[in-house]
Amino acid sequence: MALDFEAAPSLRYRFVSSREVQIELTSSSAGKKEDSKLANESIEMVFGIRPLEANPYGLSTVEFTCESVEINRTTFSGKPAPADAMQHLRGRTYTLQVSPTGQIELTDSFRNLLREIGQKSFVEKGDSAQRIKDPDMILDWLFFQYTLWDLTASNPKPLRGIAPGSSWQSEQFLPWPVPIQNLPSRVITYTVENIEDRQGTKLASVSTRYQLREKPLLNFPLPYEGSYQIRGSLFSVLRSYRHESLEGTGQLVFNLTDGRLESAQDDYTLITAADFILPLGDSLPKLTVRQHIQIERLSDNNLQKTAQTEKNGSGQ
Repeated sequence: MALDFEAAPSLRYRFVSSREVQIELTSSSAGKKEDSKLANESIEMVFGIRPLEANPYGLSTVEFTCESVEINRTTFSGKPAPADAMQHLRGRTYTLQVSPTGQIELTDSFRNLLREIGQKSFVEKGDSAQRIKDPDMILDWLFFQYTLWDLTASNPKPLRGIAPGSSWQSEQFLPWPVPIQNLPSRVITYTVENIEDRQGTKLASVSTRYQLREKPLLNFPLPYEGSYQIRGSLFSVLRSYRHESLEGTGQLVFNLTDGRLESAQDDYTLITAADFILPLGDSLPKLTVRQHIQIERLSDNNLQKTAQTEKNGSGQ
């Protein structure tokens, strides 16, 4: 399952993350539902990936170019949503270092761009001491970077090969509607279902199942620091988030011949309890996040289709 950047000198991936967020107010005494509000947000990005320096025995330096970003968001109030800071990633380039087994080494190129995009989410308030920020989907970008090669990175014996029935676990943080200290995290179990030979190319189909991790993972950089308030959102009046349950499944296809991920799909539902910053009688908020994630390697036909879609969408 080793990655081979020499066999795939140029790759492109589409990453899609979409979620429906439901906030219900329930009575603390009986658990009765009192009110419910919905919001939706999604991001679709296309990345070009090419090795600047391929090293089959050590770290390869890999360049990412964000070719497109499309974000859609509806708010709990129904008011228009502000532009997302992730729009500023379009056209930008950065590098990472990746081992043959998928282990990532962050570079200053990536860290500096992450902080730059993070600062774009804050609202200019002159001399005001209070920091206000807009909602953003930066965590989804981070999730893509850390999960693109997690199948190989988490395998305890990636160079020994796999067979149907092979199984191992990994731990991942999860994207969430807003950045909080207690980000949800999961233990994911990969299981190889079958290996198929298609015209000389071996493809492994891998299923995934999840379990909520009790404590959050802290093994990734954050795009911003310090205290702030989320503008125009119910999240600005909530605190003490407690993740209660996680249910869902997923499926991946890995190209064993060329050493690359072909596709991945992830669907899960996360339920989280919270408190209001100021007490609101017996009402307690309950959050349900229904999340869909998709990663797809783009072929030449897919690229032509994407380019034509973007052209038609721009009215040209």
